[in-house]
Amino acid sequence: MRHLMKILGLLLITISLSFTNPDKKTVIIDVGHGGHDAGNTVNGMTEKEIVLSIAKKIKELNTNEDLEIILTRNTDQFISLEDRVKFINSLDADLMISLHSNAHQTSTPGGHQIFVSNENKMSERSSAVAESIKNLLSTNYSVSDIKNANFLVLKNSNCPAVMIELGFLTNENDREILNSEAGQDQIARTIYQALD
Repeated sequence: MRHLMKILGLLLITISLSFTNPDKKTVIIDVGHGGHDAGNTVNGMTEKEIVLSIAKKIKELNTNEDLEIILTRNTDQFISLEDRVKFINSLDADLMISLHSNAHQTSTPGGHQIFVSNENKMSERSSAVAESIKNLLSTNYSVSDIKNANFLVLKNSNCPAVMIELGFLTNENDREILNSEAGQDQIARTIYQALD
């Protein structure tokens, strides 16, 4: 009987493994800020709410069975940077994209900014993905040159890692885009294109 149970157990493992897709890609969207950490706040708009809304839209767009999109947070909760990195690295992901929105002391600066870390183990791949995202975003938005920044989630993620600042809340045009359903939808679609 014990021998039969071992055979059945091995058979179940073999069957379950045969249905897993080795080509499946896992992408983590790191949703910036949350909970008591609102991030940038301008005219009642908070960074934490904007990036969560856009991250959810990216996930909802996904119909590709070979792509799994996981968010670091699905609700308005605070997660420390260290816990974000632990979570990202626990999933053996293929890519991590961290979403934020920017602010400045004046209303002039605007557009998207993209960051990678030269200290990331996969910095070359990070730069290639960042370039792809920049090219897609540039069709609809102003995007500055990709910058190097050794932010914790960028340098300590064990996968290619990119951070996107989705515009400046202090810039009237950017704020209008980020505060509208249509603007958020378009940003989400553009980022999703880079993943799919």
